[in-house]
Formats: sequence, C-alpha cells, structure tokens
Amino acid sequence: MTDWPLPEGLTGDPRLIRVFAGGAKEGAEDCPTLRAVKARPRLRAAHRTPYKPDDLETFALAPVMRRLDLLEFGRIRDDPARVRPSHPGLERFAEHAAAQYLAAAESLDPEGRLLPDHKYWVRQTRTPADSGGGRTVYELRAWGRCYADRERTVCELRLLRFGSVRRGGRPRAGRDPAETAMAAYVAAYGGRAAEPARWGDEHEVQDVTAPRRIRVVEIGCLDGSVGEPLFDGTPEEAEAAYRRLAAPRLRATVDAVHRRPGPGCAACRLTASCPDLPRAPGVLGVADVSRPRRTLSVTDLRRYAKCPAQEHLRRLHLPYDEGLEHDRHVTRGHAVHAWLQRLHERTPRRPCTPADAPADPTDWEADGWHLTGADAELGARLIGRHAAVCPLRHADPEAPVIAERLLAFQDPEADVVLVAKPDLVYRSGGAVVWREIKSTRYRAPRGDEDVLERYPQAALALVLLAQGVFGGDVRRSRVEVEVLRPTGSDLELVSPRQADRVATARRVIHGLAAPWHRDAISAPRPGQHCARCEVARWCPAVPPSSGAAAVGEQR
Repeated sequence: MTDWPLPEGLTGDPRLIRVFAGGAKEGAEDCPTLRAVKARPRLRAAHRTPYKPDDLETFALAPVMRRLDLLEFGRIRDDPARVRPSHPGLERFAEHAAAQYLAAAESLDPEGRLLPDHKYWVRQTRTPADSGGGRTVYELRAWGRCYADRERTVCELRLLRFGSVRRGGRPRAGRDPAETAMAAYVAAYGGRAAEPARWGDEHEVQDVTAPRRIRVVEIGCLDGSVGEPLFDGTPEEAEAAYRRLAAPRLRATVDAVHRRPGPGCAACRLTASCPDLPRAPGVLGVADVSRPRRTLSVTDLRRYAKCPAQEHLRRLHLPYDEGLEHDRHVTRGHAVHAWLQRLHERTPRRPCTPADAPADPTDWEADGWHLTGADAELGARLIGRHAAVCPLRHADPEAPVIAERLLAFQDPEADVVLVAKPDLVYRSGGAVVWREIKSTRYRAPRGDEDVLERYPQAALALVLLAQGVFGGDVRRSRVEVEVLRPTGSDLELVSPRQADRVATARRVIHGLAAPWHRDAISAPRPGQHCARCEVARWCPAVPPSSGAAAVGEQR
C-alpha cells in the first residue's frame, strides 16, 4: 500500500490511511480512486479553491448520532465547527430514528449491563520506518454505537440501517461479510480514542485489554428492528474473518488507481483536475460557482419542480414508501426497460425481434421487476412493438453500445456534477445517437406537449450532443425518443443541427436547474401531489399525527 501513486492534482502526505468499518456502504458505481483518496485524510487539492460548505447536513445518520450522543453522554462528540444545520424533515427523521434505536437497544440489553462508550474504537498500526524515517499509519475506525460491560469482557458494536432490518416480516439481505468482519476486528482489537483536533491528525489511541466476546448487531432506524447478530464470537474468530474476508478488500480499496466517474465526483478532491470526468461547460445555463458542488440528475430536477423538500429528502436516502413510488405503471416501465437492456447487451449483438418478447406474456420478470396478469401482457406487447424500431438495426457493428450505464459530466460554470443513465448510446455512420425509450399504456399521444419539455432527459441529451461531449460527428448526431404503445411505437428524432430545438432544450434544462441551483433551504411546496409523496412521513409541512405518514413497505 505504501507504493500507491499520488494522483496528479493532489498534494500532501498519503501515508495516513483511515478507513471506517461498519459505515454506509460504498455504492457499486463509486470511483475506486475516489475511495483511495478518501482513505487518505492528509491529501488536498494542489490548487486551492474557496471552501464552500453545504447549506444543510448531507449525511442523514449524523443528526441521529448527535441525538444519541446527547442522550447517552450529555453532549455531542462532533466538532461544532463541522456541524451543518439539518433540514426540518431530516430532524423529524432523526427524532423518530433515535426513539426507535433506544427501544431496540433496551430489547438487546434489558438489564443494562452494557454501557455506551463515548470514545471511538480505532485499530491503529504502523509500518517500520523507512530510510527517511517516515512510516505509514493505518487506522481502522468503527462507525456505529460502541458498548462494553464494566469489565470490558464483552464489546458490542451496533450498526445503523436507514430503514428496517426486516422486509415483509423476513430479514433483509445482510451487510457485506467483509464489512462485518472489519467491524468485528476493530471491536476486538481496537483501542479507545477521541476525535482528532484536525481531520488529518492521527488518533491518540488508548490501549485496552481485548474482550473475550464481540458482537456486531444491526438496528433499523425506521422501526427499531433488530436482526440476528452479524457477528458473535471471540477475538480470534474476528481476526480470522478479517484476514480471510476484509484484508484483501481493504488492500484493493486503498491501492486503487482506476477511475470511474459517477455521483461521488462531487465530493472528490480530484474533480477539478480529473482527466476521466468529461467537461460540459454551460450545460445548465447557470453561471455561478459560489454554491456548494453537488450531484444532479434529471430525476432530481423533476422531483424539485414538484417539491424542493421531496427532492432534498430523497437525496438524503431517507426511508420512503416503495408502494407509492413504484406503482403498477412504474413497475411495468422498469420491467420493460430491464428486459430491453438485457436484449441490447447480448453477445453477439443483434437487433431485437418480436420473438424476443417474454415467452409467457402473463407472468415474467426482469432484473427483479415481476409482472403478472394484464400488466405482464401489456409489458410483453410493448417489448414486441420495440422490434420495429430497435436501434441495433442501424448501429455500427464494431462500435461499442452503452445500455443503461451511468455517465457523469461536470459543468464547471455551475460547479455541478451531472449524472445520466441513457437507455442506449450507440454510433450510426460515425455519428453518436442517444436513444431514450418510454413506455405507456395509452394508444395515442395525450396533448401536444413538446417532446423536449415532456422528457427533460431528451433535452439534456440534445444539449450534451450539441456541445460535443461524446465526440464523433456532432452535426450528424441525434437524440431519438422512442415511445412504446400498445398499438405500435412512435419515434421522434432531434438533431443538434436544429438550432431552434437546441435552444428549446437549453431553455428546458435552465428552467429546471436554475431554481434548484440557487435554493439553500429546500422548503416544502404543498399541493395535490402530497397525497402520493413517498417521503411525506418526514415532511415538515405535514402534521406528525397526519395520516399522510405513508403506510406501506418502506426502505
């Protein structure tokens, strides 16, 4: 790990490596280099930029932990200078989550034998000094609530999950075994330490006697649910699990050099200089770099246009009502998209045919989206309609096809990282083509709304193509909007050569993005849509006792 190459654009000492055990999971699409950089707190951008703190707290479990700190220790352990105000909706969630946690904690330890530890648990090791006297310091720090009995023979680390540990009365899928093994190892062999005065300082770790028993458990903040222990064993068993499962993963994480742009780019110290993050200056039509850097998608913009508070609370990943978000029509749309994606990724590549529709049109699933009855029949019919306009009929055979892959771009004029997931991007005659596929149960178009206004994803695609961010022959590039109907498929083409259409696309994107970009409070916007808001339970505009607190499967 000591040979990790310092990326261009960063400076500082890479020899302090700090990884949190038991914290929020890394997303599958996170950039490997981002994780390696985050693990080195002494690194900084070579070219300093003004510090732009977030307007509001962005880590939803932070206010939960602070409430529990106040209840258990009479004070918060965070540095007050680092604490950002929380959205009122997040405060409502934090109050609920803290109460649920305390009820679960009492059920775990009804006799009160385990006491909360106000110090952090840190496993710290150092390599031998090199020829220059330097050494690398490794710190594994437990993230969660730490408890031990008075003799410290038993140590218990309690990890928090946003939603429920159970789903439909059954245990949810467990945490990554490597993550659990690392958490158990820190609980077994970690010392006690206070928060460093500065983020780049080492922990001053107080050695303690290793316990005889370690437990790692998980508590759901939504309902106080507790699953079976993730780990319950001896220090020796914890170390064996760590060596087998976590150590290889840890080495791969902190040694990573591969870059994969995505949502995490907004928080990365390499963003301004990363050669793998495409630049799209002015795509939002906003010239203001004073606001905090954030990630933005068209889905975010559509949510914000409906209600700023809803967009913010979903951005925080608070528990939401799946039944309201994924109604039967949304579920059918996801299933159709997933089936088509599977067809478009076949090897060898070939155009879709009507025979590629589900064999049993009354009961089928794709990527976990299961349809039965009339919805399944309609979905199968829509997939069959797609064959007549399948883009692979016109794709250059040797050029790559991108199906449902997350793409990221930076607009430096707004200091925003844009993310998009096109249904298909391919090349035809050397030109880049962005295909958006929509499905509907309606047999004919409803109203005369412009396709760029109805589908902002198409507007964003047109602006990006017009700016040449994909390369290729820009003037021959195009956006294709395919609408699948029970009676057939509509296909509308929009080209960067059409100056009026590009102007319309820019107006659509700017109209959605400008209010979002300048908003610092994300206030609720009550209306009829509140009846089907999946995060109404946390909305500050909804009375706590209101029935608008959504009922259904929440995650």
